[in-house]
Parts: sequence; structure tokens; C-alpha cells
Amino acid sequence: MQLQVQPAADLRALLDRNPVIGEPRRGPRRFWTTREEKLLGEHYPAGGVEACLLHLPGRTATAIYNHAATLGLQAPSTQKHDFRRQRWTSSDHIDAVIRRAYQRTPAKGDIDALAVAVGRPRWWVTKRASKLGLVTPRFKEPAWTDAERDVVHDNFHRSAKTIQRMLKRLGFVRTETAITVMGKRMGATREDPHHVTAHGLATLMGVDAKTVSGWIARGLLKARRRGTERTAAQGGDQHWIHLRDVRGFIIDNAAVVDIRKVDKFWFIDLLAHSHN
Repeated sequence: MQLQVQPAADLRALLDRNPVIGEPRRGPRRFWTTREEKLLGEHYPAGGVEACLLHLPGRTATAIYNHAATLGLQAPSTQKHDFRRQRWTSSDHIDAVIRRAYQRTPAKGDIDALAVAVGRPRWWVTKRASKLGLVTPRFKEPAWTDAERDVVHDNFHRSAKTIQRMLKRLGFVRTETAITVMGKRMGATREDPHHVTAHGLATLMGVDAKTVSGWIARGLLKARRRGTERTAAQGGDQHWIHLRDVRGFIIDNAAVVDIRKVDKFWFIDLLAHSHN
């Protein structure tokens, strides 16, 4: 029994119907023969799935489409596309509408509404506004001075916000991101040779971080807050301890220091050198 193939409005509709001429191939007959592949190669590039249905009885539209894709065959486009670029022009009326919209600072969605009103794409409207001098162009940040570089390099162990405040006091304005990027470019280290955090000190002394916090709370060990923006969920701002205070603590409280647990190389260096 043969099924009459009706022209499909599009390929998707044809594949959804999945017509076939004759009985569908099953079992060993489902494998494609050399002759069938030759017919597929001859008719698919010229007429697509519909043309192949008549020449390949027993093959469904889906089977033809999938095997053509496996062989790398392409059917002709059913619709011709005009790829000529759309050229948008302006007028005195459109320019006047854009000027009125930009006289007040546009809110979210205003530019989209303006584009609809003038019948132009959003990108064209913003470009036209810039050409009319209604948009302030973005300028590149000024070059870094040696003074700025020195501040960042010498204080990179501090938070970017702290460095930003230090630069501002000197008359420089930089974003936190710019400060971080510049520090990395210069190869600056975040390690402070004269300070250590409570957690870092606990590791060096072989004790729990809560033990160090206890020494600080009891006034045995001097410390200040580092000035980070860590939230309470992150444990809050870190304690920042000067090594000279660590040295003084060890000398005054030798009984609480277990020499067996401390980092011996760090310990010897700490006691042998003064840290101003």
C-alpha cells in the first residue's frame, strides 16, 4: 500500500507526520544499502526529504532526514533570506524625540520604550544619542603614578577598601577592583612580614584558634581588628597581631607555650630578631 505524500509547509511538519512510501523497513532490511545511499546523495541536496520519499520506498521521512545528516548532506533552504543589512536613518522629528527623552535621566526601560516610539533598534537609539552629544562618553582611567603604586605595593596586605581610603587621603581616586588588579600586576604580596592573624598564630604555635582568641580576650596578647569586611557568618573581622606583641607575650607567658608544638624555625626567628 502506497501513501501519497502531501507537500509539507515546513520540514518540522513533515517530520511530525513522518510519511513513508510502502511498508517501513524492519529487521535486516532496516540497514541502508549502497544503492539507497547513492539515491539519497542524488536527490536530497536538490529536493530534501520530500524528493527522497518517492525514490526510497520503505524509508520514513525521519529515517531519511537522520541518515542524510549522518552523511553530511544538506537540503536546499525552503526560504530565501535577505541578508542585506538594514540601514537606519534619522530625521529632525526622531532627533527631537531622543533629545526630549535624554533631557531627563532615563530610567530603566525608558530607552526600550523610546526605541519602540521612534521605530528603531535600541542600539541605534543609544548610538544616535551619543552622536547628538546627549551621552557622556566613558574615558579611560588616568595612568597610575609612582606614588599610587608605592602605596598599593607597600600596603597590599591590607584590604582594598583600606588602600582606597589611603589613596583618597593623598588625593587619588581608584576603585577597589583597580587597586587589586594593580597589586597583582606588580607582584605585590598579601603577606605582612610584621603581622599575623589569630588563626595564623594558632597554626604557628600548634594550638586551637580559640586558644589565641582567649589570650586576646583576657588581655594577655595585644591585637586589633584588621579592618576587613568579613560578615558574622564568615567569623567576623580578623584579629591583627604585631609580631613584637607575640614576642612579648611568649616572654611574659612562657608557661602557656608548649615548645613541642610550635613551628621551631618560626619560633627561633621570632625570638632572635626584633620586629618593629
